[in-house]
Amino acid sequence: MSLLRRISDHFVMPAGDPPAAARGDFVPHDEGPDRACAEPAPRTPPGVTVLAAPADALPLGAALGLALAGRRRTPVVAVCVWTAAAAGGPGLRAPATLAARRLGASLLARGLDVRATGRLAIVRLDAEPEEAAAQARRALAAAGLVPTVLALGGPRVAAFDALLAEQDLVVVATSSASDPALARLAVAGLASAAVRACVCEVAPAQPARCLAGAGLTLLPSARRALSGVVEALP
Repeated sequence: MSLLRRISDHFVMPAGDPPAAARGDFVPHDEGPDRACAEPAPRTPPGVTVLAAPADALPLGAALGLALAGRRRTPVVAVCVWTAAAAGGPGLRAPATLAARRLGASLLARGLDVRATGRLAIVRLDAEPEEAAAQARRALAAAGLVPTVLALGGPRVAAFDALLAEQDLVVVATSSASDPALARLAVAGLASAAVRACVCEVAPAQPARCLAGAGLTLLPSARRALSGVVEALP
């Protein structure tokens, strides 16, 4: 056999061979899987709400945000904070990550009171519940694929019920001085409304509260307080 014939046989299919598609090696173009089934569904970002006393809403909401960031390995979490009463100043502020600054700018452009600190973009909601609920909905929608925390400091009000029903988890915060029966009643009330809920104790240590509120880190005392909640996080 000549060299030219060998090269021809190597690169050119002999006339008697069946086409590749007929061998069953490939799925015919018109018999492939439907694109809607073949492509993965877009990820739904988790949403968590915490019900706490006014003074605990920001530090606990921020701590949950950091826990979510660690669990989902995301560079930023949006935290919306509402309090029924004055709960002090904004607290410690740290240099924000690039992702937190970008999200903060996006939320600010929507007319929201926001500050970026550490890995968090913290939105302060209006004191009036109806307006606060509308602002929270805008913020949660603007967050896109970013995980979110809604921290409500004060008695449960009807204006937030629709938002609570949409959350992946609702956390009822307690303290060592509070009556455990009240937390159980709150969880039972949420469960009757088909809302997934759990209880956690607020970390009392001030350094842990400050560092979490600044979006920096969770100290061991905060991690212990949130250990059960982290397991329940989506």
